[in-house]
Order: sequence, then C-alpha cells, then structure tokens
Amino acid sequence: MGKKFATLGYGFHLEETRIMLAFALQQDNQQSVRDYCIQNWPQKSVPNKVRMWNHLSKRYFKIDRGRILHTPFLKLYGKLAANEQDSLDLIFFKLCCETPVVFESLRALATSSFLNTGEAVFAKYHLDQLLENIFGHVPKSTCERVRQILIKAGRLRLSGNNYTTVAYCPAEPVLGYVLYHDAEQNGWRAPSTLTIMEQGTIVPAFLCNRPLLVAATKRLASKGHCEYHQHGHTDQVQLTHHTLEEFVDAWQ
Repeated sequence: MGKKFATLGYGFHLEETRIMLAFALQQDNQQSVRDYCIQNWPQKSVPNKVRMWNHLSKRYFKIDRGRILHTPFLKLYGKLAANEQDSLDLIFFKLCCETPVVFESLRALATSSFLNTGEAVFAKYHLDQLLENIFGHVPKSTCERVRQILIKAGRLRLSGNNYTTVAYCPAEPVLGYVLYHDAEQNGWRAPSTLTIMEQGTIVPAFLCNRPLLVAATKRLASKGHCEYHQHGHTDQVQLTHHTLEEFVDAWQ
C-alpha cells in the first residue's frame, strides 16, 4: 500500500511538469535537465525542488546511463505541447499509469450506472470511502491529494458541496496513444470497443463511455490511424500501426 501512495509524490504539479518536459525535448542529459528544473521551477526551497525532481522524473522519464530517452510519451508530448488540453490529457494518462491510487480511484468511479448516464454527483466523503474500500486505511492528506489531482485533470468538478464527474474522451492523438499503449499491453490487433473498454485503460483514466469512444475512434480512423468496422451490434477497431512508437512517429 505504501508504494501505491508514494507514487503520488507532491501531487500533479502541472506547471513544473511542463517546464521539465519542454527542456527534456531540447536536452537529453539528465543532470542538465535536473539543474534547469531546480533553477526555473517557481518554488523557493531548493530541497523541496530536489524532492519534486525525484518524483516527477521517475513518473515521466525513462533514463539510461544519464540520458533521458525519447520515449513515445515524450515524443508525442513534443507534438502536442502547444495544445493545452491534449498535452494535459497525455500528462494525466501517464500519471495514471504510474500512480495506482489515482487510477484505481477512477476505476471505482466508472460504474456501469455512470457509464450509462455519463454523469454522476457525489459527496466528498464518497471518494474517501472508495479509497478506503480499495486500499484500507488511507491518510486524509492522500485523499485530498487525489481529489486535487482529479480536479486539475478535469475528471472532477466542484459543484456546491458536491463533486460532479462527466464522461469524457480525449482527442484523437491521446486516444491513439492510449489505444496503442493498451494494444501493446494486451496483444490486440483488432479489438472491439467493448474489449477496449473492459480490458484497456481508456474507461478509468478518462471516465470514457462507449458512445464517446466510438465517435472518437471514427475520427481517429478518418485520419488513417486505425480502421473502424461495424458488424451489426458488434464492432472492430483494426489497428494500422504495429507499435505505439510507430503511431507516435506517424502522428502529425
């Protein structure tokens, strides 16, 4: 349980993450990027910035012998950095992949009832209860940090004394990234949207329901990054790229 919570680090820290990723696209030397972040992040305390670097660099980078590798995540971020929403969605998906407590919290929110209606309203303590049901005792600071991350990512909205969540699907570049990421994890070549929802990460990470997924997949297909075929009440998403990296390299 400790490891699940430890990956939260300092929370989301979107501004610092954007600064770090932008410089890593220019300079792959780990020490140089670290020094740049310590110098340019807005916090005053250097020890705090050092600890933040330790968390954020582990969350978003793959490092080999002091070099930051240009992973599919980093390469796609470079293509999306100018689009605030798409780059936010990509960063949040990467955070979900590296932070089980956030991902499992969203999975618990993505009930069949929610996916049918596309909207849910619940009190603050409901999320705390969900976390405790999954992980046992959860520190209040962790519950609050999870809430703040979900709010900043757009998964939760504060409405009076309650929280509202609405079904959402990211735009085509991030959807494609998630689809090919899941395909590599699960060995897919032509999954149905039902399989994508049941076995993949798109539903919990973005609280995405099937109508939104189908519509977005059709848009992705229109750009040549997959094929969408309807067969009566079932469908099939034929993947046109062989790997996640191939998709990212092809995205324009």
